[in-house]
Formats: sequence, C-alpha cells, structure tokens
Amino acid sequence: MPAVQILHDCCNSLSVVTMLTVPQAIQARGLYDFNGDLDNGELTFSTGETLTIVTQDIGEGWWEARNEAGQQGLIPESYVQLLEPPEPSFPPPPPPSAPVSDWNTPQTEGGDWNNDAWNSHGTESWDQEPPHAPDYTNHNSAGGVNNQGFRGGGVQQQASEEGWDDDWDDENEDNSSNSTTNTSQPNEIKPDAPETTATDKDQLPGSGNFGLSAPKREKKQMTQNSDFSKYGTVKKSFNRFSTFAKTGGDAFLMGTVSANVSESDLIKIIDTQDGPAWNYPSQPYTCAIKSPKKESKLKGLKSYIAYQLTPSFSNIQVSRRYKHFDWLHERLEAKFTCIPIPPLPDKALSGRYEDDFVSERMRQLQLWVDRMVRHPVISQSEVFNHFLTCTDEKKWKAGKRKAEKDEYQGGKFFLTLQTPPTSLDMRDVEKRMEIFCRFVKGMDDNMRNMLQIGHDSRKKHTGPYKREFQKIGGSFKQLAETFNLDSAAHSQNLTAAIDYTGDTYNEIGDMYEKQPREDLDYMLEVLFEYKGMLSTYPDVLKLHEGAIGKAKECERLKDEGRMPESDVAAVIQRADVISFGTLAEMNHFQRERVADYKEMMQKFLHGQIKFYRDITQKLESALQKYENA
Repeated sequence: MPAVQILHDCCNSLSVVTMLTVPQAIQARGLYDFNGDLDNGELTFSTGETLTIVTQDIGEGWWEARNEAGQQGLIPESYVQLLEPPEPSFPPPPPPSAPVSDWNTPQTEGGDWNNDAWNSHGTESWDQEPPHAPDYTNHNSAGGVNNQGFRGGGVQQQASEEGWDDDWDDENEDNSSNSTTNTSQPNEIKPDAPETTATDKDQLPGSGNFGLSAPKREKKQMTQNSDFSKYGTVKKSFNRFSTFAKTGGDAFLMGTVSANVSESDLIKIIDTQDGPAWNYPSQPYTCAIKSPKKESKLKGLKSYIAYQLTPSFSNIQVSRRYKHFDWLHERLEAKFTCIPIPPLPDKALSGRYEDDFVSERMRQLQLWVDRMVRHPVISQSEVFNHFLTCTDEKKWKAGKRKAEKDEYQGGKFFLTLQTPPTSLDMRDVEKRMEIFCRFVKGMDDNMRNMLQIGHDSRKKHTGPYKREFQKIGGSFKQLAETFNLDSAAHSQNLTAAIDYTGDTYNEIGDMYEKQPREDLDYMLEVLFEYKGMLSTYPDVLKLHEGAIGKAKECERLKDEGRMPESDVAAVIQRADVISFGTLAEMNHFQRERVADYKEMMQKFLHGQIKFYRDITQKLESALQKYENA
C-alpha cells in the first residue's frame, strides 16, 4: 500500500478516535429559579435555562456552571437536572484500513455514545443537603482531659469511658449534616473569638458567628414564578412530597400499610377553640446544659468538648458532644414528618476549644434544647428521652440503633396520630393553610428586615452614637480647660460645671456602647431563632400540599369512575390525619410565638426605659452643678 494512502487512513483513524473520545460538555436544565449572590460567586438562573456544568466537585451540594451569556458561578445541584448527551446525527465512519509495519498503532476503544460516564450522571437525590463548610482538624488539641469541668455535687454523673461511642463517624466533632450555616446571626451580637494562629488553609475570608470565619452560603428564596413560591425557601428537600412518598407517605394515603400501634406510641390530637392542637403533657420539664469540658480519647489523639445535660425529671447528669446533638437532630427530622425541627447552632471551622466559642455554643444549644423540651410531642418521644437520660454505653448504642430503625418514621409517623372523630372540610383546611403560608412568608420577611435594622442599630450604638456624644463631651472639656485659665473665684464654679458636663456626655457615650447587651441583643437573638425555625416550615407545608393534591386526584378518579367511592373516602380520611397533624403544629407554633414575642418586647422596652432614665438622671445631675455657678 502506498505510504500516502497509509498516512491518510491513519489520520482518518486518529480523527475518529479523537472525535469519539473527547467528552462533550455536561449540560443541565434549571428546575427552579435561583437568585444567586454575586458576592458569594453564585450564578443566577431561571427555570428551564440550560447551563454548562464546569465542575462538579466544588463541595457538598454545589457545582460550578456557565450560562449561555458566558457568565460563570456556583449553583446548587438540587436546583438543576443533568441532560442526557445528544445522539450522534451521523453514522459512524467505516473502520480504517488495516495498519501495517511501523504504523501499527493500537486502536482506541470508546465509540459508545451511551458511555457509563454519562449514565452515572443521573438526577441527584432531591434530599441533597445544602453545602457544609470543610472540616479542619485542630492538630494542637492532643492532650489530657481537662478536669476543670463540673463533677456534679450530689448529682449522679455519667461515667466517661474511652470509646463508648466509637460507632460514630469520628472524623471531626463538627462534621455534621444538620447544623445550618445559612442562618448566621450578625457577628456583632456574638463575643469576639480570641486570636488563634492558623495556616493558610485555615484562613477564610469574612467574619462569622463568634468572630470565627464562616461560610456565606445562604439558601435562596424561591421566586414567584417557582413551583414552590407559595412556600418560600425550602430548607432541605426540594421535592419533599417525593421524599414523603419514599418513606411511606403514598402507602399511608392509599392504605397499603397498617400497624397495631401500641397505646404508648399514640400521639393524641385534641379539638380546641383555636383548632386542632397537640395534647400537652401534664408534667412539663426542663433540661439544663452546663459545665462544658474538653475531653479526649485514643490516648489524647482525639479531643472534643463534652456538655453536661441534667433533665429536671431525673436529676441525672449525662455527657453529650455536639455530634450527639447532630444525630438527635437528624433522627427528629426523619421521624416527625409534620414537625419542623429548628436548626442547630452553626458548625465551627476553627477555634472550637476557645472559651468564648464554647460558652456561646453551650448557650445556643441551651436555647435549642429549651425549644425541644417545650414541644408536647418531641419532649415525650422515646428518642429524645434516650438522648437526655441514657448513661450506659451498651444501652446507648442499642437505643441509637433502635431509633435509626424506628418503624414509625416519615410517612408512617401519621399512623401514630390519634385524631378527633370529626372530619375536616378540605376547602376550610386549604384556606387556613393559604393564610398560614402568607403568614410564614410575611414573618420571614419581617425577621430579615428587623435583623438588618437591629444589626445597623447595634453598629450605630457601638460606633457613631458613642463618638457623637464623646465629641460633645470633648468639646465641653476643651471649653472648661480654656476657662480654667481664668483663676478668678467667680469663674471656678462655672468651669467645674462645664467640665462635669463634658464627663457626663463621655459617660453617656459609653452607655450607648454597652446598651445593646441590655435590650437589643436579646431581641436579635429571638428574631434570629425564629428566622431559623421559619426556614424549616416550607418542607412541612409542601408535604401537606402534596397530600391534599393526592386526595384531590383520587376524587377526580372517582368522578371519572376509575376509583371506588369507598376507597376515595378512606384516602380523604387519611389525608385528614395529615391535616390534623399539620394544623396542630401550626397551633403550637403560634402559641410559642405569642409567648416568646411578648417576653421579647417586654425585655426590650424595660431595657430602653432604664437606659433613657439613667441618661436623664445623669443630665439632671449635670444641671444641678450650674445652680451655684
């Protein structure tokens, strides 16, 4: 064969191999509108928009993509669906002539357009968690147990046995899945963290909770054109009813699952003048979190902070780490389908053993536990009781496994609800749900607005307000210094009065700097806590909407003669159970809100009244100095 022909055939072969093996760009279609934060490097896109995926290993739940305009940024993977690669529009070329002599190059395989690499990019789970910050191990934490912790005078204490919870994923104390990083409270509210020495890897931009670096990821609000716009931000699952169906929700609605629920597992819902409500326990209790202490395991190679919990009904102290709280949060979310579980405090990126951070985390964990023990369902649940009371290693592990295999999780949770015998009017329920949806959306907007205003006010108190009063005070002090040049007796009293007035204004400036701790900080803390709770509500509301939609679909099938009337009636009855549970939780939320906001406003106004009363007294004292001037 002529050399020219051989060269031509080989070039054809190489071009075919290259054409078939060079991967095409991965594309995805937007499932929902996403309003990206430009400061975070996020990319805004709309429903149906086609994006080119640049990188898929950015972090948990985030990809990098490029739109048709060439703009590039981060996107949440659960907001998009990968598109299958197009089939080739031309037949494969004929095989090249057999290579000979020195041109004998091995042929490359890979002309399959349905390559497994494409097939591996199926639609991601809708339950994908939003991104979590990377973990950084504190290599300076090796050491012995810090024995300065509370040893419980007269109180029974859990024995600390090395390895008692080795069945946990122990890569990092804060490598958790349920703590949220999207609800960062303005950092001025938190005490500044002590300075720490970190490597370049540990240095992250920005300032997060407690003066620590924190991720700036924030879940975005759905737009009005989104399928879920009625429900605002979806915290975790972008198709909660799909998850609900997977966990047995569809089966519950259609009556294909049943169980003989024991009396102890039943959760009673009662009728009240305000609508369905949980049956509140006759003996509520509290739980105190105190005495955090640094402990270690593996002969000092692994260090962590243990918090001491003491429930009032037992007075037995138990030791729990942050990851135990995280596990509990995960179990509560999995079990109590119609109850929004508030987020835990943020994870730590660094400084986990600093005193200020530990104290602040303990305080926030206390707020979270207080919220849980006040809940009539969660506070009486077996998993929560196990968390608060178990001190034995073997019993803890057995209870942990039992909770993870709880048969009444997800949709099956509704099997445990004992509802009133009356039926609900579906139209009335939908009307109440629509009003509550607007309430949640409006309150969420209010929380964001008030947090921003409160944050700005706090900065003004510690900055401009203080400076302005001290400028006035300084000017009076300078005037008094000049007047002091006149040594005449009739001038001395006036000079002293003006100098005293200058000191008074300087003190008022200091009062402005300290005042937010007395009133504003508590208000901001309550607003922040409710902002976190509101972020969990869209899941519950979407779940209820899915159940009602299923019931309506069955009614339509009945009207078309495709489903027996008795079966439809049973479906509607079970949909009522879901409605009863959702309405009972709404009732509890509103009761808590009224009590919390009453206390918040009272504390704020008491603090404001005392503040301005103290200022008035100082000014009156300064005024008295001029009586004899």
